[in-house]
Amino acid sequence: MEEQANKELLSLTNDYVFRRIFGQKNLSALAVFLAIILGMTVEELGDLHVDDPHMHRERKKGKSNVLDIRVHTNSGEIINVEIQVNPEKGFRERLAYLNSKAFSGQLDRGTPYWMLNRTITIVVATFDLIEENRDCLNRFQWYNIKDGTMLTDAQEIDVLELSKLPQENDGSELWKWLRFFKSGREDEMEELAKDNDEMKKVMVTLREMSADEYERRLAEQLEKDERDRLGQIEYGRQEGEARAKQETAQRMREKGYSEDEIADLIGN
Repeated sequence: MEEQANKELLSLTNDYVFRRIFGQKNLSALAVFLAIILGMTVEELGDLHVDDPHMHRERKKGKSNVLDIRVHTNSGEIINVEIQVNPEKGFRERLAYLNSKAFSGQLDRGTPYWMLNRTITIVVATFDLIEENRDCLNRFQWYNIKDGTMLTDAQEIDVLELSKLPQENDGSELWKWLRFFKSGREDEMEELAKDNDEMKKVMVTLREMSADEYERRLAEQLEKDERDRLGQIEYGRQEGEARAKQETAQRMREKGYSEDEIADLIGN
């Protein structure tokens, strides 16, 4: 017990930790969290059925196009849930693609369109993803941009940004859960969980995972793999830009531009 107490807790924003805790060990906590985000009761949400709850336990590559958790409700709705720690170019488009893919993937030959179930993608980001406002929760559906008339609620994307969470408690359950994810401090998480049975269950599982050397190494390795993947992408982007500048500069020299003119036009 002493060794477990001395272990620093793993982060709930580690996608492997999140998937293990909420997609496998504490489905009731996931149901409460989703119900709060969607403005529903747990009873309205119904029993959740997780697609392949053991997926990617040994995954060594980056996220690619895989969501952390996909669940089905009793009413047939498909809910994708993802933790996103690092900004990525095209991430908004990726969310739209994956949500649309989940929606269209239901359509077998001969299935009428009206039988398609609603698909919702929920992303919890640790950074500012929607830079146009300072709202912590942004909900996107299909609207007429002129008068707000809804075309359909068949698809929805909800973005929660921990970076925008107000410091002061606003008294909402959503604030408490998002602070619980963001904190990383065991004492504060304990305080938030004091009157919340589902958070208490999450804390028990998080401590167990944090004390398990295999689980800790795997969570940390997958996090490192993701950082390396993003680093390689950024390195490739910078290399490509540098190469393009060199080629442009060479063509300008061949056309008689001076080095000062080249520097002014394309930079150093």
